[in-house]
Amino acid sequence: MLLNSAEIRVHLAPGALLACELRRSWGRTRVTRKASFQCLPSERPAAMQALRRWIEEGPERRSLVWIVGPTEAQYFVLPWSPEWVDPRTRDAYARARYEQLYGRQAEAASFCFADPSPDGEQLVSCISAALHAELEGFAQACGCELGGLQPSVAAVWERFREVLETEQGTLCIVEGDRQALVRHDRTRIEDIVVRRRGMHEPADAGGSGVYRRFSATPERAPGLGAAELRLPAQAGFDTSGDAAYAVALCGAL
Repeated sequence: MLLNSAEIRVHLAPGALLACELRRSWGRTRVTRKASFQCLPSERPAAMQALRRWIEEGPERRSLVWIVGPTEAQYFVLPWSPEWVDPRTRDAYARARYEQLYGRQAEAASFCFADPSPDGEQLVSCISAALHAELEGFAQACGCELGGLQPSVAAVWERFREVLETEQGTLCIVEGDRQALVRHDRTRIEDIVVRRRGMHEPADAGGSGVYRRFSATPERAPGLGAAELRLPAQAGFDTSGDAAYAVALCGAL
């Protein structure tokens, strides 16, 4: 990050745009501003305009990273083989699998591939091509370099990879009224289920093993039997009071 510049990270969460501005100096990261723009799906254009005004109040040199939540993203796992080295073969297989799972034309989706696990499986996440174009266009309109566009499950997994890949169990990611259950055996992601959040989250919600939980939703009580994953407290971010911004900051803190 250049001097007098900022990185803007925005979590496209269920019902809100959650934005954080970060600046780095002397090897340290500070969260200098945070803002929440609440919106129903039909109200998102107005929320995006408010976000643009907020971004333009900051430094002129800035990059924008989008983290897309479970309302907009879909996931599946490819039984990938290291012997398949042709990206076109991988892409064709992923598109066919997407159409089989979701009953939609793959041409209308934008795909993101995680690195294959040592065992070969590969996490695929996708959003609509129209949303991808909208988010890219927004960055350009704001005078931002597009620093990245990543679904939230992938962002959280990458942030806590060093912990998760030593265990077998389930990672539960809570975002608003949605939760994603990621079943894994160390480096191998076996399955992902995204569903509406119930009143209770039993410790065995995703199967046996270690049940870990990462929440972007302020909680009155912690998840039953869950080992909580938290970002470290740093300048401008409090682990208890700023839970809503936690997904936005995965990859930054």
